[in-house]
Amino acid sequence: MTIKKLAVTLIAAAAVTMSLGMAASADEIAIMVPSADHGWTGAVLSYAQEKAEEINAEGAFEAKVYAATDVDNQIQQVDDLLANPDGLAGIVILPYDNGLQSTLEKIAVAGIPFVQFDRCINSDILDESVVANVKGDNVGIGYETGKRLLEEGLAKDDYVYEMIGDNSSVPELRSQGFRDALTEAGWTEDEINASVVKSAATGWSRDTGKELFESWFSSAQCDPSKRIWIFTHDDEIAMGILESLNGAALDETKKGEFLESLQALCASSGLAEMYAVLKDKHQTIARPDSYDLFSVTYDPAMIKEAVDVMIKSINGEEIEKDYIIPVSVVDKDNVDEFQPFGTYDEKE
Repeated sequence: MTIKKLAVTLIAAAAVTMSLGMAASADEIAIMVPSADHGWTGAVLSYAQEKAEEINAEGAFEAKVYAATDVDNQIQQVDDLLANPDGLAGIVILPYDNGLQSTLEKIAVAGIPFVQFDRCINSDILDESVVANVKGDNVGIGYETGKRLLEEGLAKDDYVYEMIGDNSSVPELRSQGFRDALTEAGWTEDEINASVVKSAATGWSRDTGKELFESWFSSAQCDPSKRIWIFTHDDEIAMGILESLNGAALDETKKGEFLESLQALCASSGLAEMYAVLKDKHQTIARPDSYDLFSVTYDPAMIKEAVDVMIKSINGEEIEKDYIIPVSVVDKDNVDEFQPFGTYDEKE
């Protein structure tokens, strides 16, 4: 079987199309991810660009990256592709949010092979048509977090404040995994619902996470007479909390009581700044010694693997539809074994 020349188009959901200097040819692969200049999504875009450059350097394929600022922009990009589908060999997409469902179904109806990355949307037609759902183990993130908290003594009369990312499948799966761990430990649904309280969506934003945390901290819901555990869905959210705890915005008396009741602050992804805190090499935030701090891996470089999965499928290889990449718990004892994303100037 002759392998056709591929043009790998990385459509990174953003308003401006970023050409990598090669004209598209027949048999194009489109890979779509949200645009950002920082954080996990920003790292996904950077890794997507790196992957495109690798593919171009190899010479067998061509690569292009597109970036879009919001869900409407990503929808428009897909519509533009489907308006001229000749030669479109496949699409790799990180959906901006669940608003992409009907757009993804258009891809399926058009018969274009597609891979969903990270945020995977489900429907009968999508589940049947998708080449693969490539993602980190979101259920595993919640499950490993729950297991660790239980090992550290999480009890049914404690208070867990869960700070979610958004309203997509990713937080749903992380919440599910966390609750699975509690259920296995004998907690009933009523006991879980009584102890675990969710925040509003943070949008994966450090600033929004900090605002929500400070509002919760100042409310009657934050009761330092109970043991408190904070389960955030991302390192950016946890960094916002650490900044708040190390700043002057919180009532000092209540903060002292709160820190005595706080048992753990949990996060996920692998941000270099978070790893600097775990190493006790952050410029302004000391590694806490009165509560547990850890992060569960969710590497943005997985986008490269998603591109490889699409190419392998086009080349006739069998691919598992549920393509799950395992996670690991990172803490002060093993942080040196893991590669973070982004940059941070650690203190000596």
